[in-house]
Amino acid sequence: MSDPLPRLGGLPEPEKYERLVERLPGLWWGDTGPFVGLHQLNRVRVEYFRRAFGGFGGKRALDVGCGGGILAEAVAAEGAVVTGIDPSPRSLAVAREHAQRAGLEIEYREGRAEDLPALGFEGHFDLVFAVDVLEHVDNLDRTLGAIAAVLAPGGGLGFLTHSRTIAAFLAVVWNEEYVEHTMPEGFHDFARFITPAELSDGLARNGMVVQELRGVARTAAGDRALSDDLSVTYLGWALRTR
Repeated sequence: MSDPLPRLGGLPEPEKYERLVERLPGLWWGDTGPFVGLHQLNRVRVEYFRRAFGGFGGKRALDVGCGGGILAEAVAAEGAVVTGIDPSPRSLAVAREHAQRAGLEIEYREGRAEDLPALGFEGHFDLVFAVDVLEHVDNLDRTLGAIAAVLAPGGGLGFLTHSRTIAAFLAVVWNEEYVEHTMPEGFHDFARFITPAELSDGLARNGMVVQELRGVARTAAGDRALSDDLSVTYLGWALRTR
């Protein structure tokens, strides 16, 4: 059986998503395809962030690298005032259409994570989410500084990314892209993966202090669940302290 997924190695990060949505228009919200696992993962991360931040209702939230709006819609459905940004116009078009069909008011803007302060946001956000995006940015420290610039003092950052370990390479890159072909070849750049220590240090340099880190593992049934193993995928939250 031929592989319907395009090979993405060597493309700029935003172009990877453009190419994917062009090839698979139903990518973000379909019942099949490489992003089906994101919906399983979304249930785990939303539950985690709900507990960490004491719910979302009435809070002003920014979803950085929102893609097709999977996290943004879940948070908006629980009463948050949500803005999503993403550099992929095709992904944003999908996000806007799906939110409209779902009856949710979400503001979507085109832009890169590194350029948040230049997008003209008024005031500060109570919550910022950066899930499945930090390993795709061109400049991590600039991105973290940009997040801090739009996050209110005392506000919370929720994040999820992959650690730069052999275990993560085998699970996320080798197995998903080259063995099971559940993700396109070249989608992940292992050199961009971030260890928990590196992320914690980067956040601290930009006035945000990590409060908790948890691993995310696959269960025997193929679902996602929290774990104490940070060696592959991990999530957590941080507070802006200054």
